[in-house]
Amino acid sequence: MLRLDELEENEVLEVVAQTTTRLPFLDGQVPVLYLSDSRPYIPVFEVCHTLGIRPDLHIRRWRRLALWATARKLPFQTEKRGKRLVWCLLISQVPFLSGLFDWELVAPEWRLQLRRATEAQVKLADQAYQQMQREYKTMRQALFTFMSTFDDIDSLLTGYAERFGSRLDSGSATVLTELCDRGRSLFAQATSHARKMLQAQVELPVVDLFRIGADNQVIDTFSLPLLPIVPEEDRERFFAFMGLLTAWREEITAFWNERRLWPDSGE
Repeated sequence: MLRLDELEENEVLEVVAQTTTRLPFLDGQVPVLYLSDSRPYIPVFEVCHTLGIRPDLHIRRWRRLALWATARKLPFQTEKRGKRLVWCLLISQVPFLSGLFDWELVAPEWRLQLRRATEAQVKLADQAYQQMQREYKTMRQALFTFMSTFDDIDSLLTGYAERFGSRLDSGSATVLTELCDRGRSLFAQATSHARKMLQAQVELPVVDLFRIGADNQVIDTFSLPLLPIVPEEDRERFFAFMGLLTAWREEITAFWNERRLWPDSGE
């Protein structure tokens, strides 16, 4: 019997289309259900039928695993029985099922495909991890560069307002004070956000890695984050601050140029 919480969940998750697709890394065709947010879900029992393993036994066991946290019961249109609620997984998670059952239960040709699929998944996972590492290191370098370059910006801008205020007319002095105050506020917010991002990176779990030479001897050891993830929201916020600071810098540069002042030269 369908539980109330499952019923409420399915009222939110509307299936807007049902078609077929190829199993990731495999040759079999299975139904796919698209939700209103365009996410594709695969009925798990259809994956089991394609592989020739019993859905009832395997789904009962898989439901106790962490993988099932993203599983959903969705209305599936059958050929003879109309719509019925079935367990579905996001298509991106279906490949993980290949490591959760005995391959001896499937035909030899499927075992070969599963082996090739596993090798392809490992290769893609390695490529994804390497890309994550590159993005992580690039972001970390950008944060450190920003922090070190503008370490004394607050005192510098305060000095500008004090140093040039008496040499400008009252209107220009007011504009300079406003520009310096706005710049200090932007730099303070950006610095606070950069520190938060760096602290989050420090708290990531780290693993020790070894580089092995041709003679199977360890030639290097180093540590890397287990999951070098930089949240997209934090990344976008940091670069939004960089955009605001770039616009502010252009504005204050125009201010100096219009008045023929060059503060960096001491004049």
